[in-house]
Amino acid sequence: MLRIKQEVTSSAASDEVVPLKQIRVDAQLLSFVADALIIQLFQNDESVPVEAVYCFLVEENAATYGFAARIDDEHEIVALIKEKIVAQPEYTQALTQGHGAHLLEQDEA
Repeated sequence: MLRIKQEVTSSAASDEVVPLKQIRVDAQLLSFVADALIIQLFQNDESVPVEAVYCFLVEENAATYGFAARIDDEHEIVALIKEKIVAQPEYTQALTQGHGAHLLEQDEA
C-alpha cells in the first residue's frame, strides 16, 4: 500500500492512498521457505506531487531482505538494510548535510 503522508501537525492517520494500477508476483518455494519478488505499479492521479509512505503488509515471521523503488523510470532507490541503531543517525546526518535520504522503519504496533 502506498499511503499519502499527511502534514506533521495532523494526528489522524491518512486514509488517502496512491492507486495501485498493476501487480506481479514471482515466487519460488524451497522446502519450507518462499522467496517472492513483488512488483507493484502505483500512479499518482493528483495534479501535484505527493509525499507517500510505502506500507509493507507482511506476516509477523516474514523478513524483507531487499527493496527497490523506481520513480517515473528516472530515479531508483535501492535499500541498504541496517540495524535501527546504525541507520537512524546516518539518516539524520544525511538530511542535515542536505542529501536526499529515505528511512524504512518497522511499525511496532
